[in-house]
Amino acid sequence: MFKIIVLVLSLFIVSCVTISPAINPNSPIKIYGVTALSPQNGEWVVMAASGYQSTLASKGSSKDASLVVNVSIFQLPALDTDQKFLEYIINARASTPNTGRFDNQKYTENLSTLNGAVCVKYHSFSNDNNAKIAGGKASMLLESIGYNCQHPINNLVGVNIEYSSRYFETKEKSSLEKDSKTFFSNIEFSEF
Repeated sequence: MFKIIVLVLSLFIVSCVTISPAINPNSPIKIYGVTALSPQNGEWVVMAASGYQSTLASKGSSKDASLVVNVSIFQLPALDTDQKFLEYIINARASTPNTGRFDNQKYTENLSTLNGAVCVKYHSFSNDNNAKIAGGKASMLLESIGYNCQHPINNLVGVNIEYSSRYFETKEKSSLEKDSKTFFSNIEFSEF
């Protein structure tokens, strides 16, 4: 469910980046209950914006590579322990439909904290078997690092924060870990 939004938006990155205007890197991303500073690497454009979700995209460092940042909120059931929250997130992420487009290669998820919130941090590598690129379609690596958190003010609201990179594995060394760590450090949770 959470991953689908980012994956679908990343499909359109190549054509949309050249059309949409770049955002000011000092512009904050604001949705209900969450604020973050826009990524500081490269030129980013708004792919989706509402009170519930903000998605930004950028071209990667090599041809056809792309970056996507997504911040969104979602409804959570009452979960009275961190372990139940972890199990809920694992089950929700596992229920993502298998369309055959993405082959999961490696996936980790662990309980964590992010700026005062209880979270499940994940890091995934998938093979995108049908990536749209300038010359048609190709197989590319999709790497995602993110957090699914219980909002610290209202634990019935979930917050998904994800930074992903799609690139050709043989051509590019990913800087996702460094770039995402900087982005995640600027996340602030606030009143709704």
